Amino acid sequence: MSSSPPRIAFAIETTLGNAVFLDNLKRAMSRRNDITPVWLPIDEHADDVWEQLPLVRSRLSVRGGLRARSALNQAFATEPVRAAVVHTQRMAHLAHDFMRRVPSVISTDATPSGLEDYLRYYGLPTQHAGWVGRAKNALHRRTYAIAKGMLSFSEFTKRSLVEEYGVPDASVHVVWPSVDTALWRPAPEKKPRDGVVRLLFVGGDLGRKGGKLLLRWARETRRKNWQLDLVTSERIEAPPGVRVHVGVQPNSPELIGLAQAADLFVLPTMADMSSWAIAEAKAAGLAVVSTPAGGVGELVRDGVDGRIVPVGDYGALANTLDTLVQHPDTLEAMGQEARRMAEAHMDLDTTCSRMLAFIRQVTGV
Repeated sequence: MSSSPPRIAFAIETTLGNAVFLDNLKRAMSRRNDITPVWLPIDEHADDVWEQLPLVRSRLSVRGGLRARSALNQAFATEPVRAAVVHTQRMAHLAHDFMRRVPSVISTDATPSGLEDYLRYYGLPTQHAGWVGRAKNALHRRTYAIAKGMLSFSEFTKRSLVEEYGVPDASVHVVWPSVDTALWRPAPEKKPRDGVVRLLFVGGDLGRKGGKLLLRWARETRRKNWQLDLVTSERIEAPPGVRVHVGVQPNSPELIGLAQAADLFVLPTMADMSSWAIAEAKAAGLAVVSTPAGGVGELVRDGVDGRIVPVGDYGALANTLDTLVQHPDTLEAMGQEARRMAEAHMDLDTTCSRMLAFIRQVTGV
């Protein structure tokens, strides 16, 4: 008599790219029958009873942590789960009691030290030094020690977990951003050569994602025969050659269509830990230009399936784009390599299988 698939809770915050992570996980899990996932989306911004607490109103991480703790305990009380995955560690800091009862794995794209570049970019003071930094370090060490394992979105963050927070190397499994490569794929028919090179940018935060540098290039370049599609959350006045798309949803036919029509994906990000947008672009067969911010540089092989330019270096970005838009054959070859890499290392089902194998190994379910 076979036992039923183990119930595993997934408490995942839904801000920014985490919503894409949750959507992709649900997509992959719907095709499996070896576990029963219990979905616990955590919205840090929704109003509820916690809003009555002044500290909670000012600290999203406290608010999210309280909601994650409540959701996990309620799920266990309804029908016990055998393991849990909590994304990110901010959601786990107030759930130590639950994690001691139920073997849990934490997934994350960053550590506090890795996020210092974000603070600098927004003009905020560093929080990794002094007594605040020491207290934060101690809290993270305690949370990581209670977890049975860690899922890291990059080698960059894994190194921080191991070297700065004392997590054993074997307890960290790297999960690159991954997409459904059957959904995100090159156009069924080869794009016609009409002499126009099509560039694509996808980033809600136009400034942090480097979109303003890209717009500067669009205004200043002397190169002709290009078109830029810019997907963002901000309505802006676009220069000639640029089309702005606001309100495009993740994994939507509109977004996939823009990728399939493009030749080059450009994300000159100023501060990032990883990028689902790059994984989507590569799966769609696009060459990629990006920066080595955080773990983003791991996703692009410079000179093979794209180019890496220094963070914030407009001159390097402009020279790279000026060169690439004149060589569509190079872009096509890089795009083919990008698709091959996506199939080998960014396929959603393959990544999900490896991730679940790790979760079951460290939690014993």
